[in-house]
Amino acid sequence: MMDPPQILRARILEGYVAREFIKLLSLSLAAFVSLFIIVDFFEKIDRLVRAQLGLWDLMRYFVLKVPFAVGQVFPAAVMLGIMLTFGLMARRQETIAIRTSGLDILQLTRPAFIIAGSVALMLLALNFYLIPWSQGNLTLFWQTRVENKPPPSLHNLEHFWYKGDQAIYNIVLFRKDVQTLEGVRIYLFDGQFRLVQIIAAARAQWQGSHWRFYEGTIQIFDAAGAVSGEKFAERDIVLTERPENFKDLEKKVTEMDQTELYRYVQRLERDGYKSTPYRVDLYSRFSLSLTPLILIMLGLALALRHERIHIAAMVAAGLGLMFAYWLFFGFCVSFGQAGRLPVLLAISFPHLAFGAVGLVLLRQVTR
Repeated sequence: MMDPPQILRARILEGYVAREFIKLLSLSLAAFVSLFIIVDFFEKIDRLVRAQLGLWDLMRYFVLKVPFAVGQVFPAAVMLGIMLTFGLMARRQETIAIRTSGLDILQLTRPAFIIAGSVALMLLALNFYLIPWSQGNLTLFWQTRVENKPPPSLHNLEHFWYKGDQAIYNIVLFRKDVQTLEGVRIYLFDGQFRLVQIIAAARAQWQGSHWRFYEGTIQIFDAAGAVSGEKFAERDIVLTERPENFKDLEKKVTEMDQTELYRYVQRLERDGYKSTPYRVDLYSRFSLSLTPLILIMLGLALALRHERIHIAAMVAAGLGLMFAYWLFFGFCVSFGQAGRLPVLLAISFPHLAFGAVGLVLLRQVTR
C-alpha cells in the first residue's frame, strides 16, 4: 500500500497534468477550429463578397460554422493536446523525475481519460443535436442571404408522390403555410398490399388531428374485386400522415437531429424501403463520439513509450495514426452503407482495432 505522502504527491501531479492538458487542449482546439474556418472562408470568399454581406451576417455565418468545425477537429485536438502535455514534460525531464520517484507514470493518465470522456459526451451532444441544428440554419442562411432565394417556408411542394403507412399519395400541390393538399389522390392498401380504397379530392386541409377533404370521391374495392364508390362535398378522414411528414421531404439527413433521423429510419423500414445507409449514419453519430477515448490511448502510448522523445517526430507519428484511424473508419462505414458489413460491426470494428493497438502500445510504456 502506498504511504500517505506518495498518495498526496500523486494527487498533486494528477492535478498538474490535468491543468496542462486542458490548457494545451484548448489551444489546439482553437488553432484547429480557426484553421478550419479560415480555409472554408477562402473557399467561399467569392460568393460571400458577391452577396455583399454586412459584418453581422459574416459573423452569423462563422458562428453557425463553429459547431461543425468543433465536431470535426475535437478528437484531433485531444490527441495533439495529450502528446504535447507529456512531450513537454519529457523535454523538461519531469517524466524521468516521476519515474525515479517510484510513481507509476500511467497513474497520472487518469485525468486525461476523464477529460477525454467529457469531450466524448460533448461530441455526443454536438452530433445528436447541435450540428444538425447549425447545418439546417447554415443552409437557410446560404439560400436566403447568399443566393437570395426565398425562405423554404414560402416554397410549396409540387407534383410529388409520397409513400406513407399502407398508403401512396399523389399530390399536385402542398401549401405549407396553410397545411393544405391540393389535387390529392390517395391509394390505401391492406396488410397484404391489396388496394382497398382510392380517395380523390380537390383539396384536403389539416384540422389539428385529422384531414378534412373537400369535393372528392371514394372508391372501395372488396375482396371479391367489386368496386363501389360515392361522392362527398366534405369529409373528415383520419390518416397516419401529418403535415410534418411532407415537410420532412425537404430536410436533408445531415440537418435531422437524432430523434428525427430515428423516426425517418423507422418510416423507411415500415414502408419497405432500404434504410441501411441511414441507419449507419444514425449509429455513426454515437460511434464518432467515442473517438477521443481511442485517440487519447494512442497519444499517451506515443508520448510515454520512451523516456526521451522527439516532439516533432511523435506528433507526426500521432497524426499519421489518427488519419489511418479515420480512413479505416470511413472504409468500414462505406462497406456498412453498401450492405457488405453488418451495421454494428461497421461502426465498431475501427474502434476495437485501434483501441487494441493503443492498449498494446500502452503496455510497452517505460515505467
